[in-house]
Amino acid sequence: MTLQIAKVVVGVVVSVPDETVEHNVGYLPWVIGENLAAQVNSYVLEHHLGYYPALDFFRGRNETVDPALLELTDQIALFCTSLARREFRRRLSRSFSAVEVQRVQCIAFTMPRVRPSQSLPPRELARHYAPHRVKLELVVSSIQKDSTGDVRRHSMEKVARWAKEPFERLEVVNARVL
Repeated sequence: MTLQIAKVVVGVVVSVPDETVEHNVGYLPWVIGENLAAQVNSYVLEHHLGYYPALDFFRGRNETVDPALLELTDQIALFCTSLARREFRRRLSRSFSAVEVQRVQCIAFTMPRVRPSQSLPPRELARHYAPHRVKLELVVSSIQKDSTGDVRRHSMEKVARWAKEPFERLEVVNARVL
């Protein structure tokens, strides 16, 4: 019997509970998201854009989005990404021989998938801009026998089972064997 190290890249999206964010940062993410969405939506409608820009587009444009609101978004995003990184390392170290967090990104800073022409865009936009959802890319390693089955599927199941606890929602979005 030979042993080998199996490495799997797992993509995960998590939501940090509002209560956790409010307790640690002092603000509710959905309130920030609603305020950002209202200001961004006004700008998009006024300038007849066919898309909603990512939040970084509004940095330095103080007349469009309140800079204090962007600062709060940064604070919440920093808290949520740090929490997610720390919790994944801590919780997954129980079931994997190595856990490396390669990428962490707050979804609020990505380009929204909603368009101004869709019905009810401000609600979906507010959900997108609420800075409590985090996307991570993890590389997990485990020692396997040659005859083990689907390493990819087992890794996805372990991540979902072991890391779910502190988050409001955890979704494993993809995985691939290295």
